[in-house]
Amino acid sequence: MVVIGVFRLLYMGLENQVTPSLTELRPEHFDSAIRHAMTVKKLARTTLSPWGERLAMIASILDKHRLTPVLLEWENPIPRQGSRGGSEQAARGDKKAKKERAEKLPKTEVLVYLAALWVNYEHIEEKDKSLLCMAIILLLAGFRMDEFVGLDINCIPTREEYEQAELELDPQTGVYIKPLRIRAWAKKKAEWDEKIVPPAAVDTVYKVVERLKALSAPHRYTTKLLLEEGKWDKFAEFDDDDLLTAKQIQTLLGISGHSTSNTITAIKRLGVEKATESSNRNTLFRVGDIHEAASDAYRERVALIKDGLGHEGLAIPIWRFLTLRYHNQYTPKERLNVFVEPLSGTQIQDFFRGRDYITRIQKSGVGGEQRRIESVFERYSFTELEGMTETVRTHQFRHLLNTMMQESDMFSQEDIAKNFLRTNTQDNDSYNHQVEPKKYAERNRHIQESVLKKLNIDAEQAKKVVQRFPLLSKEELQHDLDESGSYHFMDIGRCRHDYTQSPCGMHYSCLRNCINYKREKGNTTEIDKITARLERTEQQMVLANEDADDDFTGANNWYLNHKELVEGCKAALAIEDDPSFAVGGIIQVFPDGIDNCEEEGDE
Repeated sequence: MVVIGVFRLLYMGLENQVTPSLTELRPEHFDSAIRHAMTVKKLARTTLSPWGERLAMIASILDKHRLTPVLLEWENPIPRQGSRGGSEQAARGDKKAKKERAEKLPKTEVLVYLAALWVNYEHIEEKDKSLLCMAIILLLAGFRMDEFVGLDINCIPTREEYEQAELELDPQTGVYIKPLRIRAWAKKKAEWDEKIVPPAAVDTVYKVVERLKALSAPHRYTTKLLLEEGKWDKFAEFDDDDLLTAKQIQTLLGISGHSTSNTITAIKRLGVEKATESSNRNTLFRVGDIHEAASDAYRERVALIKDGLGHEGLAIPIWRFLTLRYHNQYTPKERLNVFVEPLSGTQIQDFFRGRDYITRIQKSGVGGEQRRIESVFERYSFTELEGMTETVRTHQFRHLLNTMMQESDMFSQEDIAKNFLRTNTQDNDSYNHQVEPKKYAERNRHIQESVLKKLNIDAEQAKKVVQRFPLLSKEELQHDLDESGSYHFMDIGRCRHDYTQSPCGMHYSCLRNCINYKREKGNTTEIDKITARLERTEQQMVLANEDADDDFTGANNWYLNHKELVEGCKAALAIEDDPSFAVGGIIQVFPDGIDNCEEEGDE
C-alpha cells in the first residue's frame, strides 16, 4: 500500500496524470512528493520514513536502468526513528546506549526460562507447544514473526538428504562444512530465500520441525480436504446425501449440553439450511450441504492465501504450513474446529506477553473483575526461576542475533543483511546494540601499532603475514609449512599455491605431473570432474591423431601434450584403487613430479 501511495504522489507532479510515464520523472518530482506527504497528508514522522525509503528505492531502480532524462540520484531526507529500530540511536558506550541495549535485547532470565520449557516440552500444555517451537526457531534463526508463520513442512531437507549432501567450503573459516538451509518467505524482498542454520543448532532445528509437523498434522488434513475436495473432515465418513440429526452433529463436533439449539445455530451460521425432511421435533441437515457451506466459508476466510504463499515459481499451499491452528482453538469459544489459520499476532502476543481484556459484563457497564490472559512466563513455575515475571517481544531475538554477529567481527554488513533476509544493509545498524563504538580490531588499534613498531614492520606487511599464516602454535605452524603449505582449492583437488598470489593461471597443469598437486581420496566431486576431463581429452586426441596423419601443422605436438594430460588424469584417479590410501586422506598424486607453479613464475 505504501508503494501505491508513493506512486500517486509522483504522478501528481506530472502533466499527464491520465497516462503518466515514469520516463518523465525528475528529481524535483521526488522532492515535491515528500513535501506533499509532510505538509498536505501530514504523515507522522514514523510513517514518513518508509514513504521516503520507497521513493528512494524507485529512484534507484530508474537510475539503474537509465529510464529518466537525467539521473535522479535522490536520497530519502527523512531518517528512520529510533522507535522503529532506526538510525537515531544513542552514542555507543553512553548510559542511553546501555539502557537501549537492555530494552532491545531479551533478558537472560527469559532465555533460561525458554530453555527450561524446551527441556520439559512433554509436560507443558498442548496450546503452548507450537509457540514454544516458535520461540526456539526465532532464537536460533532470527526470523521475523511473519517469516516464521510461513514455514512449511518442506522448509528443510529430510535428515537423509542432509546427511548425503556434499560438503561446502565455508568462506568464513576456510574449512569444509555441511550447512543446513531453512527456506522462508522473505517479506521485505517478496521472494523465497534461505537462511543457514548454525551447525550447533542443526539437531534442535530438526527437532522443532518434527514437533511442528506432529502438532499441525490434523490441521493440515482438515485444510487440504476443505480446499481440494470441498469436504469437512468431521463428516468425511458420510455420503453427501446422508441426513444427520442435530444431536448427531452435536456429538460429532463435541459440543456439550443437553440442548441442540447451539449446534443448530452454529450450523446455520455456516449457511446450511435445514433439510426438507426436517420436522418440528427433528431438525435434519444434509451432509453435502454441510460440506459445501463449510468449504465456501473457509475459502472466503483464507482468500488471501487459499492459492498458496509465494508466486508462480513456488506457491506453498496452506495445508503444508507448520504453524496452523483452528479458529478459537484452546479458548472457551472453541467449537467447530473447521477454520484452520496460521498463528495470529494475538495468539503470539498472548503467549509471550499476556493480555488484559474487558469482559462483556464490563462492557455493559455493570461492573465485574478485570480479566487477564496470562503469558507463558506467568503460568509455569520453576523453582530456579521463582518470581520471574519477565516478558519478551518476538523481535528481541532478532536484535540479539544481529548484535552478536556485529560483535563477532567475522561478518561483513552484506553477510549480516543476507542472514536476516534483508534487501540491503540499511537496517543492520538499527538492530546493532553494541555498547562499544567500534569493532574489536579498531578498539585495540593502539596495541597493534605498539607491537608493529617493536617489530619494525608496517600494517601492510603485517597483513600479508597474517594472510599467509593462520593463528597457530609454533609447532602447528611448522607442521603446516612442512606438510600443507597454503592451498589453492579447485574442483579437481588442491594445489600448494599461495592465497596471497593471483589465482593459478595454469589450470590443469596440476594434472601434468605437478609435484604440488594433491587430492582427497573418495571425493566424488573431484572424481567426476577428473573423469569428465579425461573423457573429453581422449575424444579430442582421436581427432588430433587423425589430423596428425593428414600432416596438419602442430597437430602432433598437440596430441603429445594431451596424452600427458590423459596420463595425469589416470594417475589422479588411480589413488581410488590403492588400498594403502585411506578414504578422506589428502594424497600427493605426483611425489616425484616437477613444480609447475614455479615454472609459470619463472617465465
